[in-house]
Amino acid sequence: MTASPTAAFKAALPSGDLSDQIASLRADLSKLVDTLSEDVTKGLSRAGQQIERGGHDARTTATNTVLDHPLAAVGLAVGVGLLLGLVARKA
Repeated sequence: MTASPTAAFKAALPSGDLSDQIASLRADLSKLVDTLSEDVTKGLSRAGQQIERGGHDARTTATNTVLDHPLAAVGLAVGVGLLLGLVARKA
């Protein structure tokens, strides 16, 4: 019976080399995980800041629009109120 290629390969490697390689791979994997974790944290922080800025800009735009066109804003509010009243009545 012939030995499998994997068994022959394992037999050809000194056991110390394999242990050293596994330890090296674990260290590299740990560094990779740390780096990815930092990158994800920075990315989420930037995304949160952009969302906050976008919300602030939208609020400012809405406020300025209402101040520039007060009658249209009141008309829109009345229309939305009537629609919600009709929907609530039917439900």
